[in-house]
Amino acid sequence: MFQHSRILAAALALATVCTPAFALDNAKPITQSDKAWATVRKAVRQGDVVSIELRFETDYPGYSGETIYEKLDDGAIDNVIYLSAGDQRFPLHRTDGKVAAPAELKLKFNYNPDKNPRVGDWKAQFDAPPADAGDIMLTLPNVAPIGPITLK
Repeated sequence: MFQHSRILAAALALATVCTPAFALDNAKPITQSDKAWATVRKAVRQGDVVSIELRFETDYPGYSGETIYEKLDDGAIDNVIYLSAGDQRFPLHRTDGKVAAPAELKLKFNYNPDKNPRVGDWKAQFDAPPADAGDIMLTLPNVAPIGPITLK
C-alpha cells in the first residue's frame, strides 16, 4: 500500500512539472484545443462603434492550428460573435448590411513558438455599449469568454 502511494505521489509531481504553461494560466482565454489563447491588442470606442483587435498565440511546440469559425451566415453570426455588458448583447457593426468582421478565423500551424508565438490575428467592429456599461466581454465560437475588456 505504501509503495502505491509513493508511485502516485511521484506521478502527480511529474504531471505538475510537465504540464505546459498555457494550461496553468487561467487568465488567458484559451481556444477549444487548449493549445492557443487570445490577447486583446486594441479596444477603442469611436462614437457608436467599438473596434476590437485580438492576437492569438501558442506556447505549444508543433501546434497544428485550428478553425475558430468559418462560413457563418448573417443570421447566425450575431448569436456566436458579440460583445456583452451585463445581460445586454451588442452585435457586430454593419456597414451597408455587411458585418465588420472576417468571414472566417483559422489559426496557423506553428512549429516553433519560441521564435514567434503568434498563430493568428482578428479584427472586428461592434455596436458600442453605453459609456457607463460595466465589464465588457467578447464572445467568439470555440474560445473561452474574453474579458473583461477596457475600452479606450
